[in-house]
Amino acid sequence: MQRLTLSLLLVVLTAVVGLGWGIDRWYSAQFADVEDPELSAYKNLGRELAQLIDTGVQTNQWLTASHLQPQLTAYSDFPLPDDVKKQFETGEPLLLETGDQLTLHFYLNNQQQVLSFALPDELHQENNNALRWLLTLLFYGGVIAMVLIWLYPLLRRLALLRKSAQAFGAGDLQVRIAADKHSYIQTIEQDFNRMAQRIEQLVADNKLLSRGLSHDLRTPLARLRFGLDVLEEAELTLEQQKNLAHLNRDLVAMESLVEALLNYARLEQATISFTAQPILLAQFVTQLCEDFYRAQVELFIAVSAQSAYIRGEPEYLAMLVHNLVQNALRYGRGRVQLSVLLVDGLLQLQVADNGSGIPPAEREKVLKPFYRSEGSHHQGRGHGLGLAIVERIAQWHGAELSLTESAELGGLNVSVIFAGEQ
Repeated sequence: MQRLTLSLLLVVLTAVVGLGWGIDRWYSAQFADVEDPELSAYKNLGRELAQLIDTGVQTNQWLTASHLQPQLTAYSDFPLPDDVKKQFETGEPLLLETGDQLTLHFYLNNQQQVLSFALPDELHQENNNALRWLLTLLFYGGVIAMVLIWLYPLLRRLALLRKSAQAFGAGDLQVRIAADKHSYIQTIEQDFNRMAQRIEQLVADNKLLSRGLSHDLRTPLARLRFGLDVLEEAELTLEQQKNLAHLNRDLVAMESLVEALLNYARLEQATISFTAQPILLAQFVTQLCEDFYRAQVELFIAVSAQSAYIRGEPEYLAMLVHNLVQNALRYGRGRVQLSVLLVDGLLQLQVADNGSGIPPAEREKVLKPFYRSEGSHHQGRGHGLGLAIVERIAQWHGAELSLTESAELGGLNVSVIFAGEQ
């Protein structure tokens, strides 16, 4: 950023100072020694008239009637800087500009007076306004052009950085920005590349750890399951049977956790092979309910949503529905509503329960892996992966996930809002 700031400051200073100095030099070279013929004529006329007046010729009638508004002023009442005064006293006419008027002044040595008269407005406008506007436009146009020339490579690199960041956010973790030693934002690009490298390595390590632990845990769990099944066939005392039941419950919880870890690890690789297809959401959800939750869920399909399609992947969409319904069954108190609605042109999948819900302050946190709401801890169930999986799948489908309180049931209401295709 320091390099960017210094280069911008240098360009602006160069443009303002350089162009101003260059235009001034050009103007001096082109026009300083070239006088307008009409102005020269007025100077010659005024010089001759000043000589006549200075020698005592009567010109009172001309002074009164002339449209040039001539005036005689005492030299002592005509203050001038010393350097200008010396040149003026040699007989050189003095051209002054006051507001929008040009006046020409002549020194009368014998009478110690100054003859002054105003030049026509046409001469003032022709000699000054047009050129003044032209030079002003040239100056500001040059400054803008130089700044735009400086901005072009910066905007090009910023567009490249934005494109790379979008690709990285979309799942292409190998995207990098090609180095350019002349880039104004070279340090930012290098920081982006280092950040991308670290994130890619962390994601790769996380995938490796999740897959390795999940698969490696299945073997000892399978052995434990086999051993417990063998023990169940033996003759055990009542106390031993109670202990065996506890072991079975713990083993089921461990198997559930491993299955959740496997599902989440599988999601980390799913973006590579994710292919969407048109799905009639109402029909899809109805079939899932009939196959898995016929007597457990209250299903409601809005008439307006019966013919609405979304683009999605059936396997992962089914995983999303299963996680939402199972969460509602686990944390609710017996009532679960599954609805498909069309609201303001957007297709919504809603799952509501009559449980204790999730406090508003925790609704963002429960979307993170392995986080469990304080309200669910007393139940001792769940691994904190259900809503994290739902949120990931919703992102793939371009859907928005919203957690609110159910107005009808009083528990948690989870809405997955799709952009429907009629």
